[in-house]
Amino acid sequence: MRPLLLALSVLQLFNGVLMLAAPRLWYNVIPGVTETGPFNSHFILDIGLGYLSAGCALGMASRYAAIARPLVAVASVFLLGHGLLHLAELGLHGTGPAYAVRDIALIVVPALMPLAVFMRRTTDV
Repeated sequence: MRPLLLALSVLQLFNGVLMLAAPRLWYNVIPGVTETGPFNSHFILDIGLGYLSAGCALGMASRYAAIARPLVAVASVFLLGHGLLHLAELGLHGTGPAYAVRDIALIVVPALMPLAVFMRRTTDV
């Protein structure tokens, strides 16, 4: 499980750092973001902090097995909340299949993956 946690950490940290360091670039290069509304630097920076926090917690969880479960739980507050929000929007707004595939692959699945770690015994991490 440690390699999974580390990979998820790197993914979240990369996204968060990109959002914080270059919000306009992030807005323009991430698939589908421009279709969600106009550029809002403050909003992107806020979400970037969420990804950065989740990435730090997952990275620490990959290193410290004894406290991995609480760290994964902390990271999951943001990641699962964000994933559930996207699922709710898919259901409410009935977006097309391409949007659904993109959101599920890039947001929902990575948000669910830490649950595999959380559901395991601490000694297995």
